[in-house]
Amino acid sequence: MITEKDMQYVLTIANYGNLTKAANALFLSQPALSIHLKQLETSLGIQLFERKGRRMILTYAGEEFVKSARDITMKCFELEDRMIDIGKNVAVKLRVGYMVRQVESLFPSVMTAFNRLYPQSVVYAIDGHLSDHEEQLLAGDLDMFFGYNSVSNTRLSYETIYEDCLVAILPKSHPAVSFAESKESCVYPWLDLAHVRKERFILQHSNQSIRQLEEDALFYADVLPELTYKISSIDAGIRLAEQGYGIAFTLNSYLTSMKLSPDSVILQVGDPDMRIPFSAAFRKEDENRKELKEWIRLTKELVSRQ
Repeated sequence: MITEKDMQYVLTIANYGNLTKAANALFLSQPALSIHLKQLETSLGIQLFERKGRRMILTYAGEEFVKSARDITMKCFELEDRMIDIGKNVAVKLRVGYMVRQVESLFPSVMTAFNRLYPQSVVYAIDGHLSDHEEQLLAGDLDMFFGYNSVSNTRLSYETIYEDCLVAILPKSHPAVSFAESKESCVYPWLDLAHVRKERFILQHSNQSIRQLEEDALFYADVLPELTYKISSIDAGIRLAEQGYGIAFTLNSYLTSMKLSPDSVILQVGDPDMRIPFSAAFRKEDENRKELKEWIRLTKELVSRQ
């Protein structure tokens, strides 16, 4: 088994490129370091360094060893820092943006778990639309937001929490239901929206994140709706569709909080191979902020249990 000492010794030799200098830095004799390296290479069954005179040059295996050892060492440092922070009850302040539907389902449980790690923490949940959250994040008024980021901003980093898909709701008696087909990549029977191009499309407003997903699905089917009805409430749109007023859309993850009529059918729409990432977005310069990583980790754990 590779030990912390093995990694430290190899990293030091790689940094100095010379056994004598590495041994001095490690407060070892040169023969002792040479013997340790030889034993490690023998146990691995592969050479980590080429000896060219006094120079120690990494082999391909050595380069891979050093790359992984550096990552592991950095993770160990981060873990140590995290434990120290938790032990000191370091106070943190976070401003986290959510879409309206996610505040109730995600924030309370994550906040409770986060507060156990950081008892002095102050976290504000700010609900709103995705476009507003992106502007607030770039302006420094938010530390992070969660949403369906179908279009990425080069100034931001994203970490996927889960993958979703867009679905449509229709009455089971609707003629288009007979055109739905099974696809391996789909959770539900897939419907080509071209079969309902004459229908009334119940859509959300342009500042809502789901609207872009709806438009993407229509574009994929080459459908330009002749009739539309715009409504901000996704739930109300679904109820209208169930009563035959048109075709409405929602996300698969939203269905858990909806009680659909037994006379309704769920159909997947849009690109059948596309997965819609629900992700955390944060500024690139904040990629190593421990409290953001902790909040994301707790969110992923919560979602995995749901």
